[in-house]
Amino acid sequence: MTQLLVLTLIGDDRPGLVEKVSAVIAAHGGNWTESSMAQLAGKFAGILKVEIPAEKTEALEAELGAIAALKVVVE
Repeated sequence: MTQLLVLTLIGDDRPGLVEKVSAVIAAHGGNWTESSMAQLAGKFAGILKVEIPAEKTEALEAELGAIAALKVVVE
């Protein structure tokens, strides 16, 4: 069974940040379906809709939360 998640991300903008988030989602069998991203005052801000196997949700949250200098909220 898949679960839909909405992620909000904010942190210092730096090269490779979107690639890192994408790699974490893919590593957990997720599918990034929609997003809106912006750079504001040197910060990266993003809202993403992700489909992921329900049993991998906790592991995804933990790994995203471990990305340095990035605050992640999962709904």
